[in-house]
Amino acid sequence: MKKLIRYLILLVNFLVALALALTYFVPVTDPREFWPGSLFGLAYPLLVVLNLFFLVFWLIFFWKYLFISLLSLAAGFQIHSTNIRLNGKYEEEAGGIKLLTFNVYHFYSYLEGRKNDESVLNFIAGQEADIICLQETKLQRKGELNPLKLKARFPGIVHCQLAHQSEWGGPVTFTSFPIVYMGEIRFEDSSNLVIYTDVNTGADTLRIYNCHLQSFGIDDEEKAIIDSISFKNRQVDKIKNVTRKLRDGYTRRAEQVDMLVDHINKCQYPVIVCGDFNDTPVSYAYKQVSSVLADSFVESGKGISGTHRNKLFPLRIDYIFHSGHFKSVNYFRHRVNYSDHFPVSVVLQRD
Repeated sequence: MKKLIRYLILLVNFLVALALALTYFVPVTDPREFWPGSLFGLAYPLLVVLNLFFLVFWLIFFWKYLFISLLSLAAGFQIHSTNIRLNGKYEEEAGGIKLLTFNVYHFYSYLEGRKNDESVLNFIAGQEADIICLQETKLQRKGELNPLKLKARFPGIVHCQLAHQSEWGGPVTFTSFPIVYMGEIRFEDSSNLVIYTDVNTGADTLRIYNCHLQSFGIDDEEKAIIDSISFKNRQVDKIKNVTRKLRDGYTRRAEQVDMLVDHINKCQYPVIVCGDFNDTPVSYAYKQVSSVLADSFVESGKGISGTHRNKLFPLRIDYIFHSGHFKSVNYFRHRVNYSDHFPVSVVLQRD
């Protein structure tokens, strides 16, 4: 009986180790060719934890079996290094360009029953960033959240660019540098978009891409169905709908990120790319951008830096990338509960 239990545990361990190994192929697999493989990227944090559990389990009971998970974990060293960093780069008084990116979720924390709570606006202002990239903002002409009124509240900010991705919302880029050119990358059959802003820093011209790539569009009811799956007819229909949304999200994001990278490659200026990618570092979208630009978290961050508030595992889906003209210091994920995302800031210095 003990042998049978041991073999069952070994089988589970082997399957978990194999699943983790399969996640290493996600970044190089185009979702338009095989989108279900991308789901392994979402499962990556759980698979790492499970393999670490088996590693400790076999170390305690039957050490000769620990190599199953050990080899699987070791094979993904490069993937792990983009998800967790042990040593950050911090400078007490860092000179350079400070950038903040934040999906503010339409300022719901500010609007819903907390009209006198200005914490989210005070937080943004308190960062004293030279460049502020916000996604899912309010773009109405009237009210306290009007971009022109917001601009006046942020120290040093004198210019802004915005674009509508819906009737009343979209991304906004605020900057202390003069804007010399601005444009948009619109995606077919999608409300998501990228805006880009060329600014004169005094020394040269810099292009800032403010991105909000395709989301899955899974609502709260559908999330609840995933959390407690049963096979009643109505729930089966919901599961089919969620599956369609996952497929559309991955395939559309692949198209969007290819357009973005092509645009970046044609740019003659140093580049900063930031925003909400709606995808983790174990993804095709991340791989495409990180193959041409540096990830500021990998350069100067510490820990895991999950930017999306998730019940199970914090997922890093908000990024600040930059071209080789810069090096980054003082990367911070700010754990403030003003949105379903956490803001990220970094200081970029001329390399």
